[in-house]
Formats: sequence, structure tokens, C-alpha cells
Amino acid sequence: MSNSQLVHRVYPLLVGLLLGLVQTGLFFQLSFTYSSNFRTYVMVVIGWLMGSVVGLRVATKWPIPTNGFLLMALFAYAISSSMLQLRPFETTFGFLYAFLTILIGIYPGVFFARMGTIYQVRQLFFYENNGFIIGLVGATLLFMLVGRLGIWVSPVLVASLVIILGMYGNQYDILPT
Repeated sequence: MSNSQLVHRVYPLLVGLLLGLVQTGLFFQLSFTYSSNFRTYVMVVIGWLMGSVVGLRVATKWPIPTNGFLLMALFAYAISSSMLQLRPFETTFGFLYAFLTILIGIYPGVFFARMGTIYQVRQLFFYENNGFIIGLVGATLLFMLVGRLGIWVSPVLVASLVIILGMYGNQYDILPT
């Protein structure tokens, strides 16, 4: 297997891993330091899906590289994590957390829209979904064993790999045509 074939398979797997880490990390942090009721879960799921729709339908046409959307998602995750650390159980920030979740969700939408031109859909979903499951399990284990530090650092490390691979294979950090 050549390097380009390996990158072609690993890239969506790493993006899935990243998305699993971020979504699970966001949910755990919100559940433990904001509110552990059903509305928190719904806020994460609906916000993520709303962001994905914006990414699929609107943002994918913006002249911003895919890695730019990744950095925006990481920045929104960092703001959310910081606010939860600085102001735990402060329910007045609910709309801010919902907005930040929508911003995070834009990246997966852009990713799927743009990568659909490079991958067969079933191949893209296969690799990304397997990565997401690994990320979900990984974030859970990291949170149990290491605590919040694990779900703060791991997305940054995985995002760094995604950005490097995106730059290595220029086709992954694409602009709309």
C-alpha cells in the first residue's frame, strides 16, 4: 500500500475520531458542569445537526479551506470548555453553549460535502463512522481515567494530525469550486 493510499484511508478515520472525541467530550463537560438533564443531550445533538446542515448547504460554498472550519470548531470547543471550567453550573450561558455547538457542527457538514467529491459515499461513511465510534469510546475512557484533561488535549492532538494530513494531501484541504 502506497503512502497516498494510506492517507486516503486514514484521513476520514482520523476526522471521525476527532468528531467522536469532540462530541463526547462536549457532552460530558456539559453534563457534569452545566446540567445533566435531557435538554443538555438534545442541545448537543440538535445543535450539532443544525451546524452540519449549515455546513452541508451553506458553509461548504464559502471560500474557506476545510482546515479553516476545523480550526473554527476547535476554537468553539475551547471556548465552551473554558466557560464550563470558569463558570460551572451557570445556566445563563445555555444559548452560548448551543451556539458554540452549532459552530462545531459546521465542520462535519463541510467535511462530508467536500469529501463527497473525493470518496465514494459508502467508503467515506465507513471510515468516518468507524473513527467516530473509536472517538466515542476513547473519549469515554479518557474522561474516566484522566479526567477533563484527556478530553481537552486529545482533540487538539488528533486535529493536528488531520491538519497535517490535509496539507500533505492537498486534495483534502480544498476550497469550493
